[in-house]
Amino acid sequence: MQHIHLALEWAANIIELTAAAVMIWAFVASMWSVGTSSLKSSDNRIRSMQVARCELGSKLVFALELLIVSDLIHTVVSHSMEDLVFLGLLVAIRTITAYFLHREIRDFETELAGQE
Repeated sequence: MQHIHLALEWAANIIELTAAAVMIWAFVASMWSVGTSSLKSSDNRIRSMQVARCELGSKLVFALELLIVSDLIHTVVSHSMEDLVFLGLLVAIRTITAYFLHREIRDFETELAGQE
């Protein structure tokens, strides 16, 4: 049984590292997009910046979902009520954040579709 707990802890840590890598990748990619957008004309610059924000938001939502998976695994392994309450609050905050990011992305995509 101890080996299963250890394997789950390792899996949760790997998932956390993956989420961190996704967030770093999202940051670097969005900074690159912003940098290249600043060289464009005014209309194209605004649109490119919005697209960069949309892509950043999508990657952050994915990273948040990975972190929720990791937290679920940690809670399963720990079996403590304190961890369960903490997990509930953390999942609620991350879910609300992901919801609003997703909503903003969807609104922007609708706006882009209307401009074309």
